Amino acid sequence: MITLKKKFSDSYNFVYNKTVILRVDLNVPIQDEKIVDSTRIKKILPTIKKLLEQRAKIILLSHFGRPEGSWNKDLSLITVAKELEVLIGKKVLLVTTNVKKLKKDDIEEKFKNVDILLLENIRFYPEEEKNEDKFVKKISSLADIFINECFSCSHRDHASISGIPKYLPSFPGKLLEHEIQNLKNLFLVQNETDGLAVLGGSKISTKIKLLEFYAGKFSKVLIGGAMANTICCAQGYEIGVSLYEKKMIKFSNKIIEKFGDKILLPLDFIVTNKKMDSQPIAKNKENISKNDLILDIGPQTRMLFYNEILKTKTILWNGPLGLFERKPYDEGTIFVLQAIRANKIKNFFSVAGGGDTISILNQASCFDDFSFVSTGGGAFLEFIQGALMPGLTSLND
Repeated sequence: MITLKKKFSDSYNFVYNKTVILRVDLNVPIQDEKIVDSTRIKKILPTIKKLLEQRAKIILLSHFGRPEGSWNKDLSLITVAKELEVLIGKKVLLVTTNVKKLKKDDIEEKFKNVDILLLENIRFYPEEEKNEDKFVKKISSLADIFINECFSCSHRDHASISGIPKYLPSFPGKLLEHEIQNLKNLFLVQNETDGLAVLGGSKISTKIKLLEFYAGKFSKVLIGGAMANTICCAQGYEIGVSLYEKKMIKFSNKIIEKFGDKILLPLDFIVTNKKMDSQPIAKNKENISKNDLILDIGPQTRMLFYNEILKTKTILWNGPLGLFERKPYDEGTIFVLQAIRANKIKNFFSVAGGGDTISILNQASCFDDFSFVSTGGGAFLEFIQGALMPGLTSLND
């Protein structure tokens, strides 16, 4: 587990009247040129406002999508810049000039009219993901201070994450610091009976370490989604035409053999046919037929998982328990999520994060029921497994 040696407040003595590179995560979902969920933008506003109070000039760096090192107009930050401008109540200038051609004099000229610049998608440059030193030096030359407010990419060894701290005084942002302070609480569970993990989603292969780590640390791991299909298949249950990972059958057998008493699997499922045009029905897992398509946990499982959450003091939630994107197969996840609000144990601590979890919580109207919701995806999963993260270790150098 990584402990930061610096705080955001430590930067206050350095940023006054200075130019600050603020690495943020503006990778928000957009449909029809409109932002569907602006949570990640809203989360960075306190840091921006505090820096403006210190009379800092801010250069925002962010990625968006996966342009793979090429300029892709569909992955421009123009829509994000407009939304940020509305939310912050100040002019935000999107700089589309190739950063490799920018000079500090160019930046200073632009700052005569605005206090916030947003450079175009940092992943338009292949040098970003390669962490090319010449590229890092070029970006660093544009500012005086670096602040990492992008926890979600801090597991990446990229130029704008771990490269810039080699050349500029560097500090964590307010949000990044808050993320780490809260996530560290998951490591403070002394008695394994106090902890519970709920893991969902489609692939066990992406959550092997997470599953093993929390099966060993917490009292129980509740598993739903297609992850549960794979384990049920490994146990010899019929799963019909349901999604599963054939290559993970062997691992599933090993994990059940090692932690079988701690892993809670669904007792029943909501199923339909392959075309998804038949009436959804509930079936016990012993009664699944070869033509059934499993898309959600059933009523018995919902109640079982709900009651387990009511008894725990600490909970980690990652992923949906069914095909959450399509109604009515979101009902299992929504029902179990209501247990977070219903848990009345004193000092109950609940954390959610990873992948599309933020969208899930917003759709279920239970975002505020959790003690803390991480904005990170892969970084969230890496950190809560105790992995070293380049974006964080570089701040301590």
